Amino acid sequence: MRVSVVIPVHNRQTLCERALRSALAQRVDGMETIIVDDGSQPAFRLPADIAGHADVRVIRHDNNRGPAAARNTGVDAARGEWIALLDSDDYWLAGTLAPRLEFAEIDRRAVPNQMTLHAAGFVIDNARTGRRDALIPIESDQPIHFASGCWFAPGSTILFLRETFRQIGPYDPTLRRLEDLDWFLRFALAGGRLKVWDNLAAVVEVGPKPRLSALDDSAAGLQAKYAGPGSAHCLPPDLRRRLNAYLDVERASIFAAEGRWMSMLSQLARSFLRAPRLTVHLERFWRHRTLPQHLEPAS
Repeated sequence: MRVSVVIPVHNRQTLCERALRSALAQRVDGMETIIVDDGSQPAFRLPADIAGHADVRVIRHDNNRGPAAARNTGVDAARGEWIALLDSDDYWLAGTLAPRLEFAEIDRRAVPNQMTLHAAGFVIDNARTGRRDALIPIESDQPIHFASGCWFAPGSTILFLRETFRQIGPYDPTLRRLEDLDWFLRFALAGGRLKVWDNLAAVVEVGPKPRLSALDDSAAGLQAKYAGPGSAHCLPPDLRRRLNAYLDVERASIFAAEGRWMSMLSQLARSFLRAPRLTVHLERFWRHRTLPQHLEPAS
């Protein structure tokens, strides 16, 4: 098996059908698609025209265990050499997985002993503001960039070898938020690098902001893992400052969504003190692209 597409879902029947169809429309030889139903009520159901598809599987958690556990289940069940992640509320643009996979395979042959994540460009679709931005992330092998958030991987453009996942270890199931940040940071600290396919691959829909308590719980888990003297991966001071500056921005965005403007400004001020800069983002991590005329999912 060449590649396994992993789609976690929780209570998104219609949106997940859209994501699934955009994956199946890629028409890549040697591809399987694994949907991990993370305790949906009612359970996720394959559409009738897909239910008999030999290379589509649904694995169900009886209870909601969170996105980290769902991705772990999908990767553990995967038979493909490569893993491609797709969130259930996003979708892939037509004809994008095959060239991304070819790009990754060529790079692997050129640098066979280097752990690599392969990302791609994406369109951010913000239903709250009506704004759409097409972004191409930069490439990096600098851990400080990976401590600055998931700017390069909104959940639906990452491609990596299943062997890389084995080397880094699973997503941390104790983190209900920021599980991607944690995994990518561990990857960078282990010497990994990020390569980018220089085209748009996915449309990423901006969802509602999490509760502040959920963010703080995960932030506390990250602090215990990366900042304490007995932590598993104690970060140097510059990376700790960068991580905390990013978490301040995340809190500020939640306060902004709630209309708590003074709290938002306080969090932004603290973030700027930790990481002085001229923009809200910690660095200019993207190049802008012209939006394509059509953003329909592949079908």
